[in-house]
Amino acid sequence: MRFLIATDSFKDSLSAYEAGKAAKSGILRAFPEAEVEIAPMADGGEGSVDVLLSGNPDSAKGIEVFVHGPRMERVKATYAVIGQDGEETAFIESAQSSGLMLLAPAERNPMYTTTYGLGEQIRDAVKRGYRRIVISLGGSATNDGGVGMLQALGWKFYDETGQEIGKEGNPLLKVAGFSDDDAIPELKECRFIAASDVMNPFYGEKGAAYVFARQKGANESEIAVLDQALRKLAKLFENHYGVNVQEIQGAGAAGGLGGAIAACLNGRISSGVETMIKLTRLEEKIRRADVVITGEGSLDNQSMMGKVPIGVGKLARKHGKIAVGIAGRIDTELQEINRFLHAVFSIQTECRPLAEALQPNIAAKQIEVTVEQVVRMLRAGVT
Repeated sequence: MRFLIATDSFKDSLSAYEAGKAAKSGILRAFPEAEVEIAPMADGGEGSVDVLLSGNPDSAKGIEVFVHGPRMERVKATYAVIGQDGEETAFIESAQSSGLMLLAPAERNPMYTTTYGLGEQIRDAVKRGYRRIVISLGGSATNDGGVGMLQALGWKFYDETGQEIGKEGNPLLKVAGFSDDDAIPELKECRFIAASDVMNPFYGEKGAAYVFARQKGANESEIAVLDQALRKLAKLFENHYGVNVQEIQGAGAAGGLGGAIAACLNGRISSGVETMIKLTRLEEKIRRADVVITGEGSLDNQSMMGKVPIGVGKLARKHGKIAVGIAGRIDTELQEINRFLHAVFSIQTECRPLAEALQPNIAAKQIEVTVEQVVRMLRAGVT
């Protein structure tokens, strides 16, 4: 019997690869003769670069570059280059330069953060000759409408007095006009894809600021300021490029990065999970398997919104494979999830405080124990 393990990370506990190794141990305890393949997965957010590099050792390489972080501190970021179908794709994870994880809780406030470092990553990839660029939008600490990114790519933004806006803080808040005359010319040769499963609009009550800025550290009055600034920027984009970003699903992803990529870089927004599935060649691996095991930290109704287990489950069902989900916690209402996964299991073996359950050695052991029991059941013919 051939098993494929394609889990996301178990947040704050195990990477996707570590979870896969634990699941493999459980499979082999129950079925020593089984063929097991680990295919780490991610939804296009944090950890996606690591997944691409570990899951494609023969066709992917990492490129390190020093760029500016969300508060203009120097950080080291890595992006992946993957060869597929005779073409190389640069996969850039915005969280590596603009991510919330780069800031201490006291530093988090989108009134003072920028995507400038993301633009530096893109610039590096373009200057190295890569022309197909995928940008993952998850985990950002920013709400600058992509202005910082564009500044690093050569755009100039001006305030109400006509003075060029600097790089510090959130440049969006001062924008009254812009010029792309000095944008790096190679951008016109590039194809950009923004990988995200966020479908929110650029502004408004369901937009970037009102839905996401609070979790990035903004208060109510700051959220209103950010939203007004996004409205103003949207109008500038429409006047210059003829693109109404408010009509583009997902334009509000990562504080408006989705809209900037669509309007200014002529990019398109694509599902993060589907993008990762293509880049990791997951469908080929599922075809070879008999049983597919997937999972993440929590399996609940939120999992239906572009999360790894559902994306994996859909493909497994498409090819007639057994699909099993594991998670640190599962919901009590699983009817929708069971449309894509034959069964789901919590890995908890006993009641533990959350901090203890998240310890990597404990989480790994619980995955091993749970998967072993699932495989014993499968071997007994109960499918």
